[in-house]
Amino acid sequence: MNNPKAWYKILGSIYRCCGMIVRKENCFQNILTGRALHYAIPKVIVLFIQLCIPSVVFGEPLENHSKQMPQAQASEAISLPVQEGQNQGLSKYFTMSLEDLAKVQIIGSTLTEQALKTVPSAVTVFTHEQIKRMGLDSLDELMNLVPGFQSYRSSQTSMSFAFSSRGRRIGNPVSEIMILVDNQLVNEPRTSGSALFVTNCPLMHIERIEFIRGPGAAVYGSNAMMGVVNIVTRTDVNELSVGYGSFNRRQAYLLASQQIGDVKMDLFGRIDADDGDDYLVQDTFGPDRIYTDDPRKRANLNAKIRWHDTYLNLQYNQLEAENFYEQSGISNGFNQRSVELGSISLQQDFNWLSVSSSVWISYFLSNANSTAQFAAPGVLAGISNPASNDALFVDVDFTDYSETRFKWHNDWHINDQSSLQFGIELRHIDVPETIVKNNFDLGDLANRNFPIRYYGSLLATTAVQAESNRDIVGLYSQYQRLLFEKTSLILGLRYDKFSSIGSQLSPRLGLVQELSDHHSLKLLYGEAFRAPSENELNLTNTPDFLGNPDLKPEIVKTWELIWMGQWSHTNISLGYFENHFKDSIAQTATGTGALQYNNVYQDPAKGLEFELSHELNEHWLLRATYTYISDKPELSFREAEQLTSLMVNFQQGKWNANLIATWCDEREMLTGGSGTSRISLNDYWQLFGKVNYNFNHNWRGFVQVKNMSDEDYLTPASSSKLTEGIPNRGREIMVGVIWHF
Repeated sequence: MNNPKAWYKILGSIYRCCGMIVRKENCFQNILTGRALHYAIPKVIVLFIQLCIPSVVFGEPLENHSKQMPQAQASEAISLPVQEGQNQGLSKYFTMSLEDLAKVQIIGSTLTEQALKTVPSAVTVFTHEQIKRMGLDSLDELMNLVPGFQSYRSSQTSMSFAFSSRGRRIGNPVSEIMILVDNQLVNEPRTSGSALFVTNCPLMHIERIEFIRGPGAAVYGSNAMMGVVNIVTRTDVNELSVGYGSFNRRQAYLLASQQIGDVKMDLFGRIDADDGDDYLVQDTFGPDRIYTDDPRKRANLNAKIRWHDTYLNLQYNQLEAENFYEQSGISNGFNQRSVELGSISLQQDFNWLSVSSSVWISYFLSNANSTAQFAAPGVLAGISNPASNDALFVDVDFTDYSETRFKWHNDWHINDQSSLQFGIELRHIDVPETIVKNNFDLGDLANRNFPIRYYGSLLATTAVQAESNRDIVGLYSQYQRLLFEKTSLILGLRYDKFSSIGSQLSPRLGLVQELSDHHSLKLLYGEAFRAPSENELNLTNTPDFLGNPDLKPEIVKTWELIWMGQWSHTNISLGYFENHFKDSIAQTATGTGALQYNNVYQDPAKGLEFELSHELNEHWLLRATYTYISDKPELSFREAEQLTSLMVNFQQGKWNANLIATWCDEREMLTGGSGTSRISLNDYWQLFGKVNYNFNHNWRGFVQVKNMSDEDYLTPASSSKLTEGIPNRGREIMVGVIWHF
C-alpha cells in the first residue's frame, strides 16, 4: 500500500461517495462505482481553507503536545502501544493485561486525560484489544456489558434498538445520552436523539469506547443528561476481513492507512447484509398469526486525513430494512426503512500564549424514508369519502435534516496543580417541513375529521411535522485542581441559550480522594438538562404521537458516591447514584389512542452499579457487572430493574476463547392502545461466544455465536398498539478471516 497513485484513486472514491449524502440514491452499488463528485469537494475545499487560517495567525504547526491534550491528539497517543503491536506482526496479539487496561486514559469526562481511578465520573472503558475477543458485532450488544446501561430491540423498525442509562428513557430514538465519534456529536437533527446507525455502529472500527454515566451537560450541554458515550476509531491499521454466517449473512470490511509526505490518511469501509430470521407473530391488522422476517443491509464509509495539526473527517452511513415491524405495524412487502447519514468535519489545533486550543467546524445531514401500513383493509370503509376497503398506507420522507456546529475548546495548563478548560459552542439545526404520502388523509384521521378523504393512490397531502430551526449558543468553563497530594477537585459550569426555548445553567462538582495506592473514593454532583426536540415540539397529524409546542426543558440533579479498588490482577468499582428530576418530558395518553409529549412529575431514581475484573493467571480473565435500580421511576416501566453480565476469557498461545452471558430482569410494555394498560415480559439470558485463532503474523480466523442457547425472548414495543413483545433473532453463527497487511 505504498503507491501514492492508488491512494489518490481511493480518496477520489471517498469524495464521490460522500457527495451522495445529499441525494436519495441507494448507495450499496454506488459505494463501489462512486458518483456525485460535484457536491462534496467544493465544501471540503472551502472549509479547509477557512480552518487553516489559525495555523498562519498563531505560528507553525505544533510539534509538542501538552500533558492535557485535546481529545483527538490524546486518543492517538493512548492507542500507540496497540498500533505498534499491530505493525510488528501481531506478535503480542493476546497479551494486553488487566493492569495495562487500568492505565488507559479517559478523555470524554473532562476533555483532558484522566486515569480511570481518578477521573471524576462513573466510567466503563473498552479497548479494541478487549472488543476483538468478544462475540459481539455492534454497539447495542456491547452496551449490555456496561453497569447501568441496557439496550434492546424496539418496534420502530427491525434495526431500532432502544437504550438507556440508569433506567431513564422516554422515547426512541434515545435523546438523553450523547454519542460522540471522533469528537463529533452524532445525532438526528429532527429528534435531537441518537441517529439510527449509532446502535448499529460496527465494533471492529472502535479503538476505544468510554461509557460515562451521569450528567455531562456541564461540558457538552443538552442531550448529555444521563450520560455520554465517547468513541475513538482506529488508525494506523491495514486490515481486510470477510465473513459468512447464519441467515445468509455476508460481511466485509477494510481498514487501510497510509502516510504520503506530511499527509496521513485512514480509511474504513464496511458492507454487511443478510436475509433475516423468520418469526411467527400476531398480525397487527387481523386476528391471525403470520410469518415475517427482518432482512437488512448496512454500509459504512469513513475517511480521516491529517496534515500537521489539521484534521479532516468524512463519514457516510446507510441502512436498509424490510418487513418486520415498521412504526409498530407489520405489512410484509410494504414495510421498509432506509436511512442515510453523512457528515464532514474539520479540526485545527494551535497554541496561543500558554493555552492549547482546538477549533472544530462540522456539518451533519440526514435523509430517511419509511413506508408502513397504519390500518387494516376495510376499517376505514364506513368513514371515508369515497368509501374504500383499502388499507391505510403511508410513505414519508425525512429529507435534508441538517445541523451545523462550531466549537472552540481551550486548555490552559496553569501549573502542576491546576488547569482551566473553557470554550464556546455554536449549533444551528434546520428541520424542513415533512409531508406524508398517503392513500387516505392521515390528518383527517388523526384529527377525527370525518369523512376521511380517500385519494386512491399515495399522494403528498399531509404535513406531519412543521418546518423549524434552532440556534444554540453554549459557553463552558471547567477548573481542575490538585488540592493535596491525593485529593483532586473539579468545578464546572456551562450556560446554554436556545432560540425560542430559553437558557439553562449546568453546574458540576467533583471531589476525588485516593485513600491509598489501591483505593479511591469519588463524591460527585451534577445537574443536566435536555431541551425538547423538534419533533417533540412540532409533530402533528399522526394517530400515534403528537407534539407539544409548550414543552419546557427537563432537568436532572444527580449525586454519586463511587469506590474503586485497583490491584495488579483485580479491578473493582462500586457506585451509588440518586437522580432527581424536574419537568420530565414523557409520553402521556390523550384519550384518543395517541400519546402526546408533556412535562410531568417523575419519581427519583436510585441504584447501585458494580463492576469486577479479575485475572486468575496469564490464561484466564473474569469480568462481571451488576446493576440494581432500587427506586425505579414509574415512567421507566420499559426498563429492567436488575441487569447482570458475566464474561470468561481464556487464551493460550495462538488461541483465544471468550464466553459472555447477560441477564435482564422483567420489563413491561403498554398494550391495547392505552396509555395505562400494561403487560409484563419475562426475564431472559443471552449467551455469546467467540473463538479466535492466530494462524501467523498476518492471518487470523474466528468463529462466533450469538444467542447460543437459541433463546426465544421478547422486548418492549415502543407503542401501545401491540398485544405482545418484540421477538428477537435466534442463534447466529458467523465464520470469518482477517488479513493484516
